[in-house]
Amino acid sequence: HAFPLVPLAAALRDAGHAVTFAAGTDVLDAIASTGLATVAAGGRLRDGFAVVRERHGITGWPPEPDAVRTLATEAFGDVLPRRTLVDLVPWLARERPDLVVAEVGNPGAALAAATAGVPCVLHSFGRRPPREAPMFFRANAPVAALAAEHGVALGEGDPLGHAYLDICPPALQGEPTGAELAELPLRPTAWNPPVPSTPTPDPTRPWGYVTLGTAMGNADVLRTAAAALAGLGLDVLVAGGSVDVAELDGLAGADGRVRVEPFVAQADLLGGAHPPALVVHHGGSGTTLGAAAAGTPQLFVPQGADQFFNAAAVTALGAGTTVDSAPSPEELATIARVLLDDGPARAASRALAAEIAAMPSPADVAAAVDRWGRPSAEP
Repeated sequence: HAFPLVPLAAALRDAGHAVTFAAGTDVLDAIASTGLATVAAGGRLRDGFAVVRERHGITGWPPEPDAVRTLATEAFGDVLPRRTLVDLVPWLARERPDLVVAEVGNPGAALAAATAGVPCVLHSFGRRPPREAPMFFRANAPVAALAAEHGVALGEGDPLGHAYLDICPPALQGEPTGAELAELPLRPTAWNPPVPSTPTPDPTRPWGYVTLGTAMGNADVLRTAAAALAGLGLDVLVAGGSVDVAELDGLAGADGRVRVEPFVAQADLLGGAHPPALVVHHGGSGTTLGAAAAGTPQLFVPQGADQFFNAAAVTALGAGTTVDSAPSPEELATIARVLLDDGPARAASRALAAEIAAMPSPADVAAAVDRWGRPSAEP
């Protein structure tokens, strides 16, 4: 959730503002590669989930959806925001910034701003949580309890800021939640730190990109997807992410058509001159919006969390297709063949990319910070 905020932070810095980026230590070095000043806050995401698993006596990642929601609710509603709040309050009291831009999935930053009396604007990382997303709404209670501990009165549904920077294009956005916030469009602009090992796709050949992100990987699904795309004649790049590449041994054949990397420069690949012909992925917000901005059809294999909602939104628009979380090779190949054609899915994907391109850029939004950054100003 940190990387989607980097383009605006860099744009504010480039516009002459003093900017400090607060994040967990697992991403701090990557963000510092931009030259932005950084401060550690909140700890590592995996450590937060480890605390919750220990509370419930759970080892590994439970297969039951409700158990996953319970872990996520406590991690994102209590453990992680609590740590962020504790780390940020003394920093805010000392530095007295004019504005906090808080990622909407980490209410600890917004609560720290409220505690310190600093104006706060929320920054989305993807679609607005739909009403049928139970984890997001179950997290309201622990967030309110945490706020009360620090003297912040927070009623049900009360916003934690005075404005909301929305990086989701209208065609994919969910229904309003009822929060009284000024909603400001901001073009989703993918960013990644330098990843030297990322291969350069052959510009003369179509290629497919396969990833299940950095949280809920599945080696069998990656193998199935890579084999299906290679069988259709595509070069294939697989990003292992949370899957150890050792589990994917043998996937890269002798012909070199399939390439496996632990991490890749995803933003550079999707935003480059030769984007993939098809992206097979989990439905994480970053990959969904990155592929959408590239005008690339998407084949979703959701594994959990908000991935099902993202997949459903793109599929409803006709810019992709969703399959079961453990599809067969034949199913993937059949659907991929349709998505690779220059047909309705590609046309819908191009239309979505055009809508994203028309949204205000980070530089445009940064130039107007004096308006949206102040609670009493008109956005």
